[in-house]
Amino acid sequence: MSAESSALQDDIDALNAKITKQGAHVRSLKKASSSNADEIGSAVEALKALKLEAEVLRLKKEELDPTVQFNRKSFDELILRKMFIVPSFEIHGGVKGLFDLGPPACGLKAAMVDVWRKHFVL
Repeated sequence: MSAESSALQDDIDALNAKITKQGAHVRSLKKASSSNADEIGSAVEALKALKLEAEVLRLKKEELDPTVQFNRKSFDELILRKMFIVPSFEIHGGVKGLFDLGPPACGLKAAMVDVWRKHFVL
């Protein structure tokens, strides 16, 4: 990660903290019945401006480091090829959009449930 990318990430993190703070402020204004609509409107506009600025910084960061892009098509092909998921009723031609868990995914699910049970139940 370059220094410029690191500085950009720091700016994005600081902006996300401001967004969280402004969002809490907007919620508190909406809860308080004594607040007027103009004050709420200006707080919402400030929140929208912060979110827009964060999106611009995020896009700028993606331009600096294009290797971080997520390729959905290759991911889908990988999980089908490794049989994490299999199309439902595949032997009958399949139903579009329905999937069953394959053997690796069943093992992963069982391991996750086991860890959850050990943590929360036992």
